[in-house]
Amino acid sequence: MGFGGPRGLGGFGGLGQIEVSADFTANVTSIAKADPDVQNLLASGYNITAIRPIIKTVIDGQGNVVMQATTAIVMLQNGTTGHATVLVDLTQGKVTKIVTTTRTVINK
Repeated sequence: MGFGGPRGLGGFGGLGQIEVSADFTANVTSIAKADPDVQNLLASGYNITAIRPIIKTVIDGQGNVVMQATTAIVMLQNGTTGHATVLVDLTQGKVTKIVTTTRTVINK
């Protein structure tokens, strides 16, 4: 699974808007900021602009549903010239992927 997360009804399995707690945000931010590559991005002017959970839903043999945010996407932006997407694995407590995109506009 890549950055897109699970594809279900309405994105997050049909749940609609997901609200994250301050504790969840602090935990994800702490894990991301501990990564040396994320530290370099922040030092070069990137700012964290959004945190989005990826929720895993498991249905057991008796039909019980258990939902857990196992990963999170951290969005970073550097003005209008670049953005980065950071995938944080919450079960391992580490960053597993960073994708950066830089845009150059030449006005003539």
